Amino acid sequence: MRGIGYDALGNLQVVSQAVPQPKANEVCIKIEMTSLNYADLKQWYAGTSSFGLDVAGTIEEVGNDVVGFERGDRVIAFPNSNGHAEYATAKQQLVYKIADSVSWEQAGASPIVSFLSYMLINDVAQLTGNHTVIIHSASGGVGSTAIQFAKRAGAKTIVGTVGSLAKADRAVNAGADYVFTYESFADEVMKLTGGKGADIVLDSIAGDVTLESMRALANFGKLIQFGNSSGKPASLSTSDVHKSCRTVVGFSFGTTRKERPSYVQQVASQVIPVLNAGHVQAHIDRIFPLSEAIEAYTYFKSRKHSGKILLKVDQA
Repeated sequence: MRGIGYDALGNLQVVSQAVPQPKANEVCIKIEMTSLNYADLKQWYAGTSSFGLDVAGTIEEVGNDVVGFERGDRVIAFPNSNGHAEYATAKQQLVYKIADSVSWEQAGASPIVSFLSYMLINDVAQLTGNHTVIIHSASGGVGSTAIQFAKRAGAKTIVGTVGSLAKADRAVNAGADYVFTYESFADEVMKLTGGKGADIVLDSIAGDVTLESMRALANFGKLIQFGNSSGKPASLSTSDVHKSCRTVVGFSFGTTRKERPSYVQQVASQVIPVLNAGHVQAHIDRIFPLSEAIEAYTYFKSRKHSGKILLKVDQA
């Protein structure tokens, strides 16, 4: 099969790979669509090859002890083999059936962003109708999806942030009440809230944005740090939290997926019906064929995109 890997000189390429065989409690999936995530860029930079965190396709083969799946089932999954390929294997706990009404494009764009957004909004933040929430990278895949889940949870006010106001429409269309730039959001939120600050901040950027987020965070508020797309650290001190009763929480979907798959399975029971009904729509920027995967990675690296970048897998 074809899949993303490295040639003899260590260059990222579409290469020939062996079709993975499912072990006990695993399935093999014939992939239709798969998405790019920041973790894929990290794999590229590190020269490692665990590409493709989520896939959409049909069950090709089931391993021993698999229950509830058969060949031809339409599914989304979090694979344990290369997901940027024609086939991938996944543990049955991390495979979920989807309705025929869900397009392959939405199926391919949705797994990471919808599961992560649901967990952040409903479980980690425990957002309610009394909360003002700041969602960074609001025009991106996770950000725009998190806005939709925050809207469903009844957030009082949703503030999105973007690198440029040229991307503001994506956040507004997703349901943001206000959109500000990374440079201005702290001051603007303090004005909006009469000096109180936001109750919740979803931060996938780190660096200076985290420091500004703390400045915009209300007493008893919660900052959820779940990414580092800026590539820069942020240093906080105990004085940032003890007197204000504020909380800083770290979250990783990757760690959760690996160490608590049963929790991910529970979340699926809430997320899949939402996806099947089309109540949440992942924004798609561009779709590349698998044969042009290197161009897709290069485009992703440029950060010119707004929304999800997908690879369409046409079987050779």
